[in-house]
Amino acid sequence: MTKTRAVLPRWALRWLVAAGLFQLGLRVVGLLLARRLDEGTPSSSRLRRVKTLGQVSITADSQELSELEVDLAMAGAELDLSRARPAPGGVDVTLRCAMAGGEIVVPEHWRVAWDSKGVGGVAAQDPRLRSDGLDPVTADLRVHLRALFGGVNLRTRHAE
Repeated sequence: MTKTRAVLPRWALRWLVAAGLFQLGLRVVGLLLARRLDEGTPSSSRLRRVKTLGQVSITADSQELSELEVDLAMAGAELDLSRARPAPGGVDVTLRCAMAGGEIVVPEHWRVAWDSKGVGGVAAQDPRLRSDGLDPVTADLRVHLRALFGGVNLRTRHAE
């Protein structure tokens, strides 16, 4: 009788199973939170999304967008605000990222201000965006980024 040799050592198999169960648990928790916390439609003045392990794409076309809140865990976000119009006080975008990131697309005439806390931040900004020395109160878009190993890119979409 011959003895067959395992393809993977037992400890490696345990780690793979544990990693798979962790991802499955994270996915289930994310789906439950999204079901409870997601609100608004792309034409609403207030939107909120929660996403784990994947990507969320939002193309807002609200005529008075005031607030957009996105919570990400090991996920990505594409926020296209180029068709939206800011509310009279501007738009507040709050991104909470844990090993996640995204991209925000705005019209090139918008004035953008941001603040960032945590390990990460605004990774790149389109040079056409007006933000130097800008008072956050007068900005069309205020990005509030809370990141743990994550970040966001800001870019413009040319007027069509």
